Amino acid sequence: MAGKVVYQNVHGIEECFIIADDEPGNSSASRRPHKNVPALASTVQKTKQWIKELMQELQWDDAQKTYHGLSVVLHALRDRLTVHETADLASELPMLLRGMFYEGWQPDQVPVKDRSKQAFLSHVFEAFRHDPVVDAERLTHAVLKVLSVHVSAGEMDDIRAIIPDSLHDLFPKRGVHR
Repeated sequence: MAGKVVYQNVHGIEECFIIADDEPGNSSASRRPHKNVPALASTVQKTKQWIKELMQELQWDDAQKTYHGLSVVLHALRDRLTVHETADLASELPMLLRGMFYEGWQPDQVPVKDRSKQAFLSHVFEAFRHDPVVDAERLTHAVLKVLSVHVSAGEMDDIRAIIPDSLHDLFPKRGVHR
């Protein structure tokens, strides 16, 4: 089965062709031994789990929209952290999300100058400007809640210590960790 997925990222619009050659009925798949890379299978599974949890939290049924929301909020957070803290947070993300987290990052331009709550939420709102149903603050709360479940309490405390006080109310209450 082959399909075409179109998505937008920091570089603009990209098209990605998905070819699943291990689908039932695909004769070429039956002639080749199945090869699996455990590290890739693991990061895909972990990323799917994060997306599933976020979809449940937001009560959304669109995984692509959810992934986009996760990406946008994590980028807004990343751009408000120091280079060192960005690397610390990234080290706790699944490999696939870590790659997304660093996509488009310009370490010589962080942390951004306007670190207000309004600027943070404007970044999220702008990414969904054509989808009036998305509430930027609700999306941000949900992403940070899922992040808090998967990232160590110490890392979340480090992030809170770095970000401005105006952003603290976007984070879940302490104690929403693993």
